[in-house]
Amino acid sequence: MNRRQPEKKFIILDDNQQTLASAILMEQQGQRKIFELTSTPSIDLLSLPAINILSLNSTEFMAWRGKVERLRGDQFYFWAEDRIDERLRRHLRIPMSFQTYLYPVSGVLFRLPVVSKDISCGGIAIYSMEPLLTDQVFEIALPCTEPPLLVRLKVLRPLPSGSNLYSCQFVDLLPAEEAMIQECIFEYDLHHHSA
Repeated sequence: MNRRQPEKKFIILDDNQQTLASAILMEQQGQRKIFELTSTPSIDLLSLPAINILSLNSTEFMAWRGKVERLRGDQFYFWAEDRIDERLRRHLRIPMSFQTYLYPVSGVLFRLPVVSKDISCGGIAIYSMEPLLTDQVFEIALPCTEPPLLVRLKVLRPLPSGSNLYSCQFVDLLPAEEAMIQECIFEYDLHHHSA
């Protein structure tokens, strides 16, 4: 029997970017890959014309679009038809609400309470009762990762909703931090949709 490779965890998405399940890569030979499911899929994977599989915790991004050829217990055989561009991972936004704090990187030492609206590997949208200025840089505590992270972000712009909502971009992320954020996002989405 093949041994699991914990460093090769993946998330399975449909073409509408809905999280379906998680899996571990067991073996690969060219375009044919064998995965072991680590969660129960929310839909019959064989019934879909195609699925998207993205690496979760690898510093080298791996992702494919293709077909499930067959299921055998918790294992499925996947034929990778196309490679997926890394931009999908970076820009896929998941609604996620949590309370946290912004910490200025210079100037007055205070913490500013904020609430998240959504998050991606590239950034976060936050509600702030205090006005934020474009290009301001803060550190933000991300309680959704395990362990919690303190990362830098830059305020890009207020969003037009008129409700103190701001678009922010993560800056200076280490590859391991980005991998932790990505894993947190997809694990949250997987458990949120299956709840």
